[in-house]
Amino acid sequence: MTGVVGRVLPVLVPATGGLLFGYGTGGIAGVLPLVDERYGLSAWVQGLVVSAALLGAALTAPTSGRLADRFGRRPVITAATSVFIVGTAVSALAGGPTVLILGRFLVGLALGAISFAVPLYLAEISPPARRGALVTLNQLMITIGLLLAYLVSYALQSGGAWRLMLAVGLVPAVALLGGMAAVPESPSWLVGVGRVGRARAAAAALGLPPVAQHPSASARQGTGIGLRAALAAAGPRRLALGLGIAVLVHLTGLNTAIYYAPTILSSSGLTRSGSVLGSVLVGACNVAATAVTIALLDRSGRRPLMLGGLAAMAAAAAAIAAAQLLGDHGGVTALLLCVFIVAGGVGPAPVFWVFVSEIYPRRARGALMSLATAAHWAADFVVASTFLPLVRALSLGGAFAVYSGVTLAAALLLFRWMPETKGIHLDDVQDAQAQPVRV
Repeated sequence: MTGVVGRVLPVLVPATGGLLFGYGTGGIAGVLPLVDERYGLSAWVQGLVVSAALLGAALTAPTSGRLADRFGRRPVITAATSVFIVGTAVSALAGGPTVLILGRFLVGLALGAISFAVPLYLAEISPPARRGALVTLNQLMITIGLLLAYLVSYALQSGGAWRLMLAVGLVPAVALLGGMAAVPESPSWLVGVGRVGRARAAAAALGLPPVAQHPSASARQGTGIGLRAALAAAGPRRLALGLGIAVLVHLTGLNTAIYYAPTILSSSGLTRSGSVLGSVLVGACNVAATAVTIALLDRSGRRPLMLGGLAAMAAAAAAIAAAQLLGDHGGVTALLLCVFIVAGGVGPAPVFWVFVSEIYPRRARGALMSLATAAHWAADFVVASTFLPLVRALSLGGAFAVYSGVTLAAALLLFRWMPETKGIHLDDVQDAQAQPVRV
């Protein structure tokens, strides 16, 4: 590959993993009402159908870092895509909720690795001045995958074709599997494992600055250190920041609003078709918000977008609670849900992935990004699986009142502790003993 094509494909192809993630997690939103109608699922089983993929993601993520450090970023993405294809096929062919949950779990195993490896790869092939935008391209593709899932659900829901809704996810998966054969490995990883010649060729193909003939000792530090050594290299403050933000992003309820959008709108008084159409509006708002974030992230920085997004989310969640208390029949709730998700799409959702790719030293990055990713999806699993029981116990308005309070608390905590990481060079992030994080 040469020229513009050689520089664009290594970004767009792995970013398709984000589209897989969006469709793989969001596609269940339109499937759930149809499966519930067919099999009569309890609230807890509905939650498990949605969250089984998140449990799988949380289980895979801790080992993804070691695998990516040992075998490379590209093989992990390729292997995970193959597992996604198997899981999607099992889900689409399921004869009942048990097999559907198993298929969703397999999909989650794949998504846990993809959600870690894709932003890591994009961060390592991006120049510092454009890293925020290029890593956020993964988040944009996630939102496009979500929107695609909502559009497919809207097109197929009248016929009850939930199996076909799931099977559509095979199309981008096959494209990603084929496309990964044409992209180079991360030069940063190649240097870390001593393959300097291949690293120089990969950097040239990607349009990156040349790799030195004799890289520094720091650059040649291995990337495959164990978790204990990674924790020592990063230090307790970086560890707490990465894990804290990973969990707080989901405690806001952002992804439950995405996974359960049709259910939320239906419970607010909209018809089934109206609730799915409202979800399409929500998905379109999410795509637009993320596209704006790509333009802002390297200009405004990570910290302002995170804090501003959290503040807007807290206000929108409080407004949804108030609208429900006043007896809204769906229209106002749909608009406020759009505001809630847009705020999350500008702030917490994209900033998390960029931030955790920037705060760890090279030799600890794989292990600790995978740990943060595991915490991220574990929190998502807990929140997603408890959403419907929470609504049953407190009402929809009560659930969003809880999310509003948690989101406001998260904004206050990060206002105190989150540093700005805009413009740093990844190879300049030193071990904690040499360069503590400044807040």
